[in-house]
Amino acid sequence: MLDDDLPSVTTKHQTALERKLLGSYQELDAMELDDVTEALRLLRPAHTSYLQQGLGKLPAAFSSLDASRPWLVYWIIHSLALLGADLPPAGPTSVEVVAFLQQCQASSGGFGGGPMQLPHLAPTYAAVAALVSLGGEAALGAVDRHGMEAFLNSMAVPREEGGGFRVHEGGEADLRACYLAMATAHMLGLDKEGLAQRAAMTYEGGLGGEPGNEAHGGYTFCGLAALALVGQERALDLPALLWWAAQHQSAVEGGFTGRTNKLTDGCYSFWQGGLFPVLQRLPVEALRLSRQ
Repeated sequence: MLDDDLPSVTTKHQTALERKLLGSYQELDAMELDDVTEALRLLRPAHTSYLQQGLGKLPAAFSSLDASRPWLVYWIIHSLALLGADLPPAGPTSVEVVAFLQQCQASSGGFGGGPMQLPHLAPTYAAVAALVSLGGEAALGAVDRHGMEAFLNSMAVPREEGGGFRVHEGGEADLRACYLAMATAHMLGLDKEGLAQRAAMTYEGGLGGEPGNEAHGGYTFCGLAALALVGQERALDLPALLWWAAQHQSAVEGGFTGRTNKLTDGCYSFWQGGLFPVLQRLPVEALRLSRQ
């Protein structure tokens, strides 16, 4: 951790963590490759069992996530798909999962966080992504596409009001909403170009949620990915974005911080790490720095 001789509580915590972890990393570095592979083995059966248990009834402690139920479905379904695992044999079937998500679908289009809840871009993305992960005619046909198109367009903020998208009627507008809208349209084969023209998106170098906000790993991914879905990545200062993202990789852990003077963690590592596959699709010339 380089603190430029300006230590803070965060840099002290990060330095202490790096010292604590360094011994473990040195042990791994001294191992033969086969031993390292064994030490870093993903515990697939344990993860699969945990996920399958969560797809049915959840403990009372999860009641605080009642407005995020499509997210729980998506996280579980998609994780099982990544693990190459099936739905729980004694739990909900794919038909029952689809039926539940349909209960979350608003009659006017879009999905809410649970049955009879206000349609919102975040659970809309989660519900559609879960249905895509399930696959099959029933899952993919469960979405009211005409209602969805109307909902997405209704979330677009007019250019004279700053552009972008709101997450729900009367809600906040930020880069997260732009990505959710564009990704949902992409998964359903809806008109992304029309959505992009309806809303003018403004961005920074590493991107913040709104103009003037500090750069943030999650919002940077959302902004870059939203532009990539409509082939407009070059609207950004890509060399500066690449430099900013690379500077947030920690030298010891290898993970990423998400903002200046923040600790390394798994969540930010997901968002920051997700930038690089998007950037790798572009020609090297588009990413070359013109400054040191």
